[in-house]
Amino acid sequence: MNKMKLISLVLCLVLVCSFVFTACDKKPTETATQQPTETSTQTETPTETQIDTTPAVVEKPAVMDITTLYYYGDATENAAEKLAYKNYLNRHYGFTINIHAHARDMYIETINLRAVSGDLTGIVRLFAGTDGIKWYQEGIVLAIDEFLADNEVWNTIVPEHWKETFSYDGAVYGLAFGGDGTPSWFSRTMRGDWLDAVGMSRPSTIDEFYEVSKAFTYNDPDKNGDNDTWGFCSRHVWLMQDIFKAYGCTPNWESALVPVWNPRDDIWEDPVIKPVMADACTFLRKCYVEGIIHPELFSMSSTNVRNLMSNGHAGSCFYWDHWLIVWENAVKKTVGSHAYMVAVGALSGVVTHKINCWKTEIGSPYVLMANTAQPKEVINWFINLAYGTAEDFFTFRYGIPQTDKKAKTGFLLDGMTVYLLHFKADDQGSVTSSGCPALVGGHPGYALDIGEYGYKSAYYSGNPTWDSEQVTVTAANLQRRFEVFNEFNDGRLYLLTGDYEQPTNPEYTNNMTEWNKAGRLYVSSVMVDGVDTTTALKTYLDTVMAFDPQTTLDFMNAKLGKTSNQDYRKLWNSLN
Repeated sequence: MNKMKLISLVLCLVLVCSFVFTACDKKPTETATQQPTETSTQTETPTETQIDTTPAVVEKPAVMDITTLYYYGDATENAAEKLAYKNYLNRHYGFTINIHAHARDMYIETINLRAVSGDLTGIVRLFAGTDGIKWYQEGIVLAIDEFLADNEVWNTIVPEHWKETFSYDGAVYGLAFGGDGTPSWFSRTMRGDWLDAVGMSRPSTIDEFYEVSKAFTYNDPDKNGDNDTWGFCSRHVWLMQDIFKAYGCTPNWESALVPVWNPRDDIWEDPVIKPVMADACTFLRKCYVEGIIHPELFSMSSTNVRNLMSNGHAGSCFYWDHWLIVWENAVKKTVGSHAYMVAVGALSGVVTHKINCWKTEIGSPYVLMANTAQPKEVINWFINLAYGTAEDFFTFRYGIPQTDKKAKTGFLLDGMTVYLLHFKADDQGSVTSSGCPALVGGHPGYALDIGEYGYKSAYYSGNPTWDSEQVTVTAANLQRRFEVFNEFNDGRLYLLTGDYEQPTNPEYTNNMTEWNKAGRLYVSSVMVDGVDTTTALKTYLDTVMAFDPQTTLDFMNAKLGKTSNQDYRKLWNSLN
């Protein structure tokens, strides 16, 4: 590996001395209808005949298709940057790389339809590891470790826990999107200035949360005299996980109400058939009837939910922990600098310990589609390009490598400093971002401003004050995230590893989508339609009994050496 890195370094230096790279000269506000251009203010890119900087363990593929999410923003954003980056990859690495990025709100549905139709090929990013297990069981994707036995990047650079998390039956079916090694978890972000306005403290129990949310709805927390606020918002069950957790009917990591591991009793159970599910849904029914939660939670998009927080209309939402900072920055711009956010990492109720889960950030996996031409070549080159060297990694994460800080996109690697050049100031000094390719999410060995590795972020936006302040802001934001995590990691949080995320038996994976829908219907029918909980439970069982649900519980608990404490047949008979 040292020899390979030395060769890569020498060749990189040759390229840097001989060539500089092209970037796009378009503003980030351009739409997909505008034609991207390459300008003379950026330097030329290498041609296909030049020597590659990536150590090859197999020959190059003719084509590599990559399907991903948030490639330079959402699907219709930053068209110029998207095309310039793709052109750079093709010229620099000497083969065709196609990047397909579908709209966020329809991403899951789109890749599922494309998989069924057979036109989804190459490397595809999923939303959840269990989707990969299902696709692997059905033969839609291939195990990747069999192609990577001699790949030194795979064997020495890719973390072992990435492989373990996305394994099934002894085979690795997925490659982690990546993360820098920070804790990854969901937390409730709440308007701290609204708490001040209504004279209340940050809630710690489900009852206190109700009283705060009611005050956020009816006590005019934004002091504008209008009845235009909601206590909290959600997109179906997904962004109400902490409420169910407080009652002890915990959803899984992706918020699905399906069989889940209970860390307090170390047993797998179905949260929907627990008696406390009726209590949780009765509570949510009260919130819905009283107008405390935004009423369109089962129909609105994720974007609209995020906007409710950003625009200052909702008091709290349960989301990824770093949105504490994202929403705080957004709402300051919307309503004023007085606005600020606080975090509620767990709500206690029936449950008082091991309430909320966390894990090390690695993201949802990439998988290798079974209909991929040259699968060995594709997966080997993808991993080598994404993680083989620091420059290639930052290229896949931040964009086109540059030799001039004045470049309008990409990054400049200066020793152990990484200048993030996609941040640019306008004539008034206001700094905006054109986004990044984000084909990888992170890696502990290349992490910026985190850990022992020494890579540091820097900026050259054209606004020197913003550049210097941003370094301080980045460090403060990271410290704040860890402070929140440490505050709640006192027995209220628990570590969730890959083995405990979701069941893996075919009786579950073949039916998990319909199972999830049945659980969500239980909640929506009680919460929105006012159906009594017994009727809702019977409807739920009408669906899941067709999946042989007892097999799933028995299968997963047998792995723990335990016997299931729930009996579907007995419950079913009691309702019929």
